[in-house]
Amino acid sequence: MLIDESSTRNSLTRMISRLTGNAAFQEDLLQEALIHLWTTEIARSGQTRSWYLQSCKYHLQHYLARGRSVDSAKRKAGKLPQEMDDDGEDWFADEADSGNSVYEVVSARDIISVLSPRLDRQERAVLECFADGLRVREIGRRLRVSHTMVIRHRRKIASLFQRLDRLAVLERRR
Repeated sequence: MLIDESSTRNSLTRMISRLTGNAAFQEDLLQEALIHLWTTEIARSGQTRSWYLQSCKYHLQHYLARGRSVDSAKRKAGKLPQEMDDDGEDWFADEADSGNSVYEVVSARDIISVLSPRLDRQERAVLECFADGLRVREIGRRLRVSHTMVIRHRRKIASLFQRLDRLAVLERRR
């Protein structure tokens, strides 16, 4: 299997180093890439080595682009540029977390509990779908609305979050 070859691991390491300069995060991405490579090679056997490596590259790009931590320090400080996801929509890359940490779950629940009372029914449904990790088009299908309507709801939610965040900063300064 390709996962056992050192040349494959070297290729993945070079690919990952182009995606991020953070050494600790590179190790996490390498593990993610190896798992993806292993599962893809089992599910889609018979492809070329370059096909598998390209699949890993796209998987890692998607993995980075689907950052779910709304309060990520990297995004908050503006250290990461705005990315485009595969639907051509603006979204942010989040190198801090894979989406499975306790901190992120607690933070997401806190954010949802603060935002929910200020949102209408449809916006709350969109926010909950994002919290479940769904993408724009998936949310549109689930809620039976257009993906552009989901984007509008997402913008309103983000705007509300930013206003509340600014208010919290002002309160802390007092």
